Amino acid sequence: MRAFFAILCFVAVSTHAATTAFLDFQQAGQFSSYFRGDSSPVWSQSSSAGVGGTGGVQWGLGGSDVWVARVGFQPTVGSTYTLSVQYLCQINAGYGGIGLTSQNSTLNLAGSTAGVNPGLGISYHGAGFISNNNSGSTTSGDTNWTLTPHGASKSGNQGIPSPGFGSSGNYWSQLSLIVKYLGSNQFDLTPEVYDVNQTTGAVVSLMAYGATKTYTNSDLGGASALYPYFSTNGNRFVAADNITMPVPEPSALSLLAVGLGGLALVRRRRS
Repeated sequence: MRAFFAILCFVAVSTHAATTAFLDFQQAGQFSSYFRGDSSPVWSQSSSAGVGGTGGVQWGLGGSDVWVARVGFQPTVGSTYTLSVQYLCQINAGYGGIGLTSQNSTLNLAGSTAGVNPGLGISYHGAGFISNNNSGSTTSGDTNWTLTPHGASKSGNQGIPSPGFGSSGNYWSQLSLIVKYLGSNQFDLTPEVYDVNQTTGAVVSLMAYGATKTYTNSDLGGASALYPYFSTNGNRFVAADNITMPVPEPSALSLLAVGLGGLALVRRRRS
């Protein structure tokens, strides 16, 4: 009996199944609690940098940075994970990245399109998407992604908002990436862009999307944990808010409590 509960406790602390976290940056220090920057971080959390002047994360034009989650989740075959971030576009140049990496230590950009290595994700720009598979813009791993407009364009730039729409010349949109782990080092990626309410951040409508594509990445497929990342490079995005990402689910703590309770019961019966 004691051996059974000991095994249960071990399983509990080893479990990293995923659930979804939502970060709105209304709490001070939320950025640094969940993410680490690269070797020269330029991001900072502000109480007024987000949608509608609420809490958010900001950086200067021309920034080049990667934002990696401190805690990873264990991928399971057949599972689907969604990452999204609301970015503020200020100038029609540069890229904003989103994806998964197998490395949670200091990670730098691998090229001008905001990709990382190791990593698998998407870079968003005015003309659509670029896939990043352990690569940056100078490698053959980057592939231009055909973008399908959905509804009215906000900028005449195939659906991804650019300056000139909105009273201040800035515009918030939500960039999303749906990742399905197929097993055998293969992943399906589906990118999407949503219009959002410029005051509340509420999702309004789908503006553009890319067809689902399958990529092979042995670094991620062979990893025991995957870590969401967000990135920026060049003169396009200057702030981020309302992030959703997969994180380890808290049920492991419940299993641990059950295991400890069982050990206490064994001791009571013996006494």
